[in-house]
Amino acid sequence: MTVGTDNPALVAAKKAQEEVDRCLSESKSFRLEAGAGAGKTYSLIAALKRMIAEREPELMQRGQKIACITFTEVARDEIAREIGRHPAILVETIHAFSWAFLRQFQKALRELVLEAENHKEKVDEAGGVGAKTVEYELGFFGIDDARITLAHDDVPLYMAKLLARPKFQQLLTQQFPIIFIDEYQDTDRNFMEAITAHFFEPKKGPLIGLFGDHWQTIYNSEYELAAYPIEGIDKGSNFRSVPAIVDVLNRLRPELTQAVADPAALGEARFFHTNSFTGARTNTAHSKADLFPELARTVRHGLLQRLEGEGWDLTKTKVLMLTHNVLAEEQGYPSIAAIFRRRNDLFARKEDPAIKFFAEILEPLCEAYQSSRYGEVFRLFGAKPGIDAHADKLAWRKDMDALIALRNDGTVGAVLDHLLATQRPALPDRVRKREEDLQALGEAAVPEEASGLQRHKEMRDVAYSEIIALVRFVEKQTPFATQHSVKGAEFENVLVVLGGGWNHYNWPQLLELIATKAITQANSKGYYRARNLFYVSISRPMKRLAVLATQTLPTNALSSAVSLFGEQNVEALDIPQ
Repeated sequence: MTVGTDNPALVAAKKAQEEVDRCLSESKSFRLEAGAGAGKTYSLIAALKRMIAEREPELMQRGQKIACITFTEVARDEIAREIGRHPAILVETIHAFSWAFLRQFQKALRELVLEAENHKEKVDEAGGVGAKTVEYELGFFGIDDARITLAHDDVPLYMAKLLARPKFQQLLTQQFPIIFIDEYQDTDRNFMEAITAHFFEPKKGPLIGLFGDHWQTIYNSEYELAAYPIEGIDKGSNFRSVPAIVDVLNRLRPELTQAVADPAALGEARFFHTNSFTGARTNTAHSKADLFPELARTVRHGLLQRLEGEGWDLTKTKVLMLTHNVLAEEQGYPSIAAIFRRRNDLFARKEDPAIKFFAEILEPLCEAYQSSRYGEVFRLFGAKPGIDAHADKLAWRKDMDALIALRNDGTVGAVLDHLLATQRPALPDRVRKREEDLQALGEAAVPEEASGLQRHKEMRDVAYSEIIALVRFVEKQTPFATQHSVKGAEFENVLVVLGGGWNHYNWPQLLELIATKAITQANSKGYYRARNLFYVSISRPMKRLAVLATQTLPTNALSSAVSLFGEQNVEALDIPQ
């Protein structure tokens, strides 16, 4: 955080932290609402460090821990590093945390499997549950003579079901007297409803702190603030953006006004639209009144060149677009985007194990090899090279040269087969397991619920050159990103492109509803979904923000743009007809 007596953001942050400290002192559960750029993670880590300082001896003596539940593995690792991986704190994702608790209770888990209607057919075919061991490792449901493997969605659901029983409420409280939940708004709904019903409403159980922002809900289907019966604390700070940008955020969200770190900081927030273009526009189910793709690309590139001429450093500029489909076509990984069409977040956040391996190990290793940085090659290889004679060196070079050739000309499957044969480098356990599962299936179809395995099978047929292009994207080596993928990130300059392409987001309608407030039961979910993604997008830049709307905007939508950005900052682009 920036420190200074003339720092309004710091003053607001200190006020919010005092409220958090008071709740901790009084053992009262709370919800910290921290808007974009407010320093939510800072507040969470500060609360953890305070609890370590005050409660460490007591926790260690009783064999208890403070649980910190995160939404992603990246957030888990960041928080764990910040607190020095303290033994009194368990930092885990909701699935890992829930499974660590659930796995102790095999009998109760077998009962839940037996009750589950969605697994009934498979359970019956396998001759019932019996005394089989319940495990969670593959991410899809399976049952054989000896064991039951739970599906990904089973884990938080079963956690919620067990928390309905007083015995398990007590056991959780005994093990974890304090629980902090990071990004509470994106945490599994069943789990959040369970702790509300069994801990918040009866005012018992662990001290629970929620950290997040319901305006940044973009992964769940519920976008409004849940009525948690606990103390609400607003953190009205913005340490990220200049006043010109924060002013737009405050007009969009007046109920959580943010104070800036430096009131004198220079920057800009501008809105560009294409209403002056009267030529043919799109008219499909997913894209209404938009510029056709080639023209939209030309307009976007032209605007970027103009902004560069006006002082933007494009090497420090991120272009945020909605769908991976547009980006994939432009950057060279359309087949992968199609395979992950319903779960684009799995590759954008490297949560698919194969994508994670390619991005974090294989591609850096091959780049290091081609640059003759052999120390880095063997660091990424993760083991001693085993080169004791000239023949060993020749074998290494032969295998690596073959790998480089397959990267350029082969499929993903060919690369994986090569790595399975050479072990240079060895595949991670999760990727190897998927390869073994596919081999065991032979010609049989992949089970319907094994969506991860199905994606892996389809990905094997894709040209590996698409992986190279994708890795450049997910490792942020290109100026482009989707609006979904940048949650929590910040950039010096941002161009947000609002266009058609997905029926879940209707930008002209969003801007109209911001002006008219005519939100109904029929349009409310679409409104909040689009509003939240818009808010996440325009709150990423530190210095310069530009929004480009490529769809025709109705009068009320344009009025919204003027209200948010100011009339002097809204401009109609001159596009040749």
